[in-house]
Amino acid sequence: MKVNLSNLINGNDYQINLDDTFEIDEIKTEGNDIKFNKPVEIHGGVYNTDDDIFLQAKVSFEYITNCDRCLKSTIKEEVAMLDYKIKTEADDEELSEDELILEKGKVLDLKEPIISSIILSLPMKAICTDNCKGICPNCGADLNKGNCDCKDNNIDPRLAKLKKLME
Repeated sequence: MKVNLSNLINGNDYQINLDDTFEIDEIKTEGNDIKFNKPVEIHGGVYNTDDDIFLQAKVSFEYITNCDRCLKSTIKEEVAMLDYKIKTEADDEELSEDELILEKGKVLDLKEPIISSIILSLPMKAICTDNCKGICPNCGADLNKGNCDCKDNNIDPRLAKLKKLME
């Protein structure tokens, strides 16, 4: 997704609204591949103040992932924020993580910032429901469908004496 900021930089406009969709099929991450159900939605704008140019937008997306407890496929919705200061040209200083540089021709490419914000907004663990019980570590049965017949004989050796007292 590219946005032409020439009118904003020249002073003809003070704001460019961003109400658009961005098509992403899949993002491959180290732990999980994220497949998107529908296009990513961007709502916000690029603003020219007296001092600088700023990008502020909300990125809404719906994705398919596997539950980390029961391994079932689940659909999740998330919202990420884009909040950047736009620099019109590169200088000798290094960019901070909240700054973007315009491409030649006063064009702002939002693909990488959108993907980065999506990855950063993903939860550490994706869980299908708050009360998901997961799977049995011994037999692999889905505990959401019912209990299994496995007995947990793995006892912490530090607590083994307490078990004898309970018998």
